[in-house]
Amino acid sequence: MDITVGDIIAALENWAPPPLAEDWDNIGLQLGSAKKKVKKLAVCLDLNPQTLSQALAFDCLVTHHPLFFKPIKKLSTDAWPGYAVAELLRHDVALVCAHTNLDAARDGVTEVLAQKLKLETEGALVPSPGSELFLVSVYVPKGYEERIRQFLLATEAAVRGQYKACTFTTEGLGSFYPLARANPTQGERERLNLVSESKIEFLAPAFVLPKLLKGLEELHPYEEVPIDFWPVKGKDPRFGLGRIGELPLEYTLLDLAQKMGEILNTKGVYLVGEPHRLVRRVALCAGAGGELWRQALEKGADVYLTAEIKYHQAREAEAAGLALITFGHFESEYLIVPELARYFSAWAKERGCYLEVSVLEEKAPFQGAFA
Repeated sequence: MDITVGDIIAALENWAPPPLAEDWDNIGLQLGSAKKKVKKLAVCLDLNPQTLSQALAFDCLVTHHPLFFKPIKKLSTDAWPGYAVAELLRHDVALVCAHTNLDAARDGVTEVLAQKLKLETEGALVPSPGSELFLVSVYVPKGYEERIRQFLLATEAAVRGQYKACTFTTEGLGSFYPLARANPTQGERERLNLVSESKIEFLAPAFVLPKLLKGLEELHPYEEVPIDFWPVKGKDPRFGLGRIGELPLEYTLLDLAQKMGEILNTKGVYLVGEPHRLVRRVALCAGAGGELWRQALEKGADVYLTAEIKYHQAREAEAAGLALITFGHFESEYLIVPELARYFSAWAKERGCYLEVSVLEEKAPFQGAFA
């Protein structure tokens, strides 16, 4: 079975659904055709001159950062990014991106960093667009309840903390009058029928509703599927920017900063606060998360770890009593690149398809000037 760029996009969106992306972001297919066949796939953090030269040997390149953030008014092939566009088109290389949707996803960019730190996360610092909660009710004939619950186990619906398939079921009588051309599963045409039914209720984030409703309609035995859903107050804490949680043990601020340096293999780690202060409750955001420091403080963090924070934000956090640890943007997000490679390799193997997946060589733009 052939794999296309469209298949790559669908697989990526299954991990990092587009509704989780911030509204200013630019994700998905950046360049090329979704119909193009893919046998060789490359992954990297950024498209830059170093990775571009390697990418030309592949059918498709998946990056974390978009090549285009803003609308383009003109594009010269004599300079970047026009030169990159020309080279990719000349060599027929498709370009696909997953950015803030991958930041916000489960097992996404920040969660991978949290796992390396052994942080027991409670949820996101800022819930994503698309994480708004809905109460879903589906009505089924008696004896069909278990099929619905088993179906929900494979979805992101009906999840509460560490529990899946969290539903509430009530029993009652359903009434309906099938017209002459109806094809009822039970009951008779052209008469009022009363049947025993169960109503199964559960919560689901908004972004899963289209796929969820389609799956329920395919599974349901009725010709007309009775499903209701209403918005409720709150958002699903599993999806969003940043994470908040607790470490297994207390650390001094200095020890935690040194641990981050070991995890990220960098000496470029800085702290704000008293070095010997004890910390355990940690807020974390890979990449540029400086603007989230207030949310970290509101959620009771002892320390906030992020790759980029402005000087005055750091001063304000310091004055508010929040310790900070900061490190390189590239280093904090690069951990997702080998995870992308593993994901696509496993996905292709599960489909029984051939796909060669490679991680391109790249380095951080900032290099230390001193040993």
